[in-house]
Parts: sequence; structure tokens; C-alpha cells
Amino acid sequence: MLFNDFIAEQTSMTTIAIMLFVTGIALWLIKNIRGSKDEGDITTKDSFLVGVGQSLALMPGISRSGATIISSVAVGMNRDTALRFSFLLYIPVSLGGVVLSLSDFINEPDKSELMIPYLLAFVSTLLMTYVAMKWFISMMKSGKLYYFSYYCFVMGLILLIFF
Repeated sequence: MLFNDFIAEQTSMTTIAIMLFVTGIALWLIKNIRGSKDEGDITTKDSFLVGVGQSLALMPGISRSGATIISSVAVGMNRDTALRFSFLLYIPVSLGGVVLSLSDFINEPDKSELMIPYLLAFVSTLLMTYVAMKWFISMMKSGKLYYFSYYCFVMGLILLIFF
């Protein structure tokens, strides 16, 4: 909320492309890190650093789950712990987003006309999130999360060339 105006100004294809490259590089850098910290080993400092990592995802082109997993692995968490921690951190972000956008929906004069599109968007988001999470979890567990770095590099390059 504090940086909303600044972040809104940063939304350009070039910024998104650069942040995709940053995400790709970070994923590539952590590919060989094998942390040993389980849930009981996470310190306050670890939690703070992962929270800082999550806040970087406010920039367009930085994946929230990617940022939290990268920072979790970087502070020494094992992959399963990093994955669970990332999903737990999504809960307050998701609820916060709902709360902040609720007033927009309540104040919308055409609520009845928008109910079907909102419902369809909600259902399709749930479905695609489920599919993406299954894919993401399998990549994470197989130790091939760095494949996502290739995606980030390709998408960043496409944005720079065509947009």
C-alpha cells in the first residue's frame, strides 16, 4: 500500500522483462543449493529475509512464489520446507488482496452485470492455480525448478523484442 503509486508507474514491458531476467538469474543461482532447515529450524531472521524477498514480488515481472522460494532456499531451508513456507505466506497476501479490492466491488454500480464474469474469473483462476501448483510442486520436488529460469529468460527476451 505504501509503494502502490511508485509500483504502478513501473509497469512497463521493459520493467517486466528486466524483472523476469532477475527472477531467472536468481532461480539459476539457487539451483544447486540444498538446504537443511526444516520448519523447526526457521529463525526470525530467516522469516524476515523471506518476507523481504516476497516484497520484491510487488515489482511487475517478479513471481511471488518464486521470490519466496528463492529467498527460502537462500537462507538454507530444504526444498519441502521452502515450498510449504511459500504457500503459507500466500494466505495473508491473498486475503489482503481480497480485502483491499472488496470495496471496489461493493462500490461498483453494475454488480449484477459483473457477477458472472467475476465468478468465471474466480473459477478459472482456481483451476489454473491448481494446475500450475501441481506442475510447480513436481518441478520443485524433482530439483528442476531452474527450468523455470529458462522460461523467465525466454519471456523476458520476447517482451524486449516485441514490445
